[in-house]
Formats: sequence, C-alpha cells, structure tokens
Amino acid sequence: MKQKNIETHKIGLVGQAPSRRGDPRKPLAGPNGQKIARLAGMSYDELIACRRRHLNTHYSGKRGKGDAFDHAKGTVKAADVLLDWRVERIVLLGKNVARCFGFRDLPFLAEISIYGRRFLIFPHPSGTNRWWNERRNERRARQLLQRFLRGETVPVGFRKSGPSSSGQFLEAAGRCPKVQKRCIPKTATALRPGQSISSRIKVTKHNAKA
Repeated sequence: MKQKNIETHKIGLVGQAPSRRGDPRKPLAGPNGQKIARLAGMSYDELIACRRRHLNTHYSGKRGKGDAFDHAKGTVKAADVLLDWRVERIVLLGKNVARCFGFRDLPFLAEISIYGRRFLIFPHPSGTNRWWNERRNERRARQLLQRFLRGETVPVGFRKSGPSSSGQFLEAAGRCPKVQKRCIPKTATALRPGQSISSRIKVTKHNAKA
C-alpha cells in the first residue's frame, strides 16, 4: 500500500531554543533539525518547508546538564503559535515546550487532539537526552512521527493492550481529570469561546518509556 505524502504546509514544529551556535532566524536549521528530518523520513528541504519556531528566540546558556529555558517567554510564544499558525499537526519538541502549551504530566509520544488540531509530544532531539539511548525508543519514535506527519491514525495492532495500555483514547470528561484540569492550554481554549472542552480533547499515549 502506497504511503501518503507529507503535506508540509499542514505541519508545524516547535522547539525549545536555538543552540549556542544556532541561528535564531532559522529554527531547527542545524543538527537537531537534521535528526528530526531523518526520523520523519523526509528530506531536509521538506523539513524547512514546514512551519518552525523556537519558544525562546535566543540561546540562554546552560542549566545543569541541559540548556536554560525561560518558561514565561515560552508560554507567550506558544500563545502566538496557536493564534498565528493555520496548520493541522504540531510537533512539540520536548516537555518544556509541551508545558508551555499547557500539556503537563504526559509522556513522550502522547498525542493530543483539540479544536481540530493534533499535537505530538516528541522527545527533544538533542544527544544529551538519555531517552534516545534505548534503540527501541528511537524505533518507536520514528514510526509514530512518520504516521503523525502523514496524518494517519495508529492502528489497533500497533499498540499494546492491557490495563495500562498506552494506546487508549482518554476523554477529558470524567475519565482523565488530570488532562481536563492541567493539560488544556488557556491560549487554545480562548481561540474558540463557548465550545465544550470535553467534546474536543482526546489524548493518545503511545507505548514508550518517558
């Protein structure tokens, strides 16, 4: 069966901040962008054709083993993304980025659907992220990212079953209070006032170690 092409005009990628040597005017234009392109099964030119933005526009130095990140500035930029971008699918690179959009306490590779958009919480591509040390994590991330970018849903057979299944859809109304209270970005809900949140959001957690 022929795979769908990736429609770059429907995709956005949001990163944390440029690297120390990165160009603030060209988000994801360096090694991290090349890694995302490889995992996505797309060319680097296709990646550059997608909407791209960093939530911190300049490198802020180190904090511990990772890079420093200004959450307050990131939240403002996240609001700009939600208001300005007209894309269907947005990849959030790292949990700092996900938190700025209001998605907290969700594992890597969780997918959120709200107001006609789909978000994928993807591990930060930096080599300092130990999540990538497990080969099965990279394989899983590649498979899910490619399906997500093509606009495909994950078939039932692609997920594990059982009480702790990470492939279930969790509706915000009643079944997943943590999502209802803590994972809905205020900036997103403001875009469509008067609509029911519980009828619009669903979260898919795909099997992978957080």
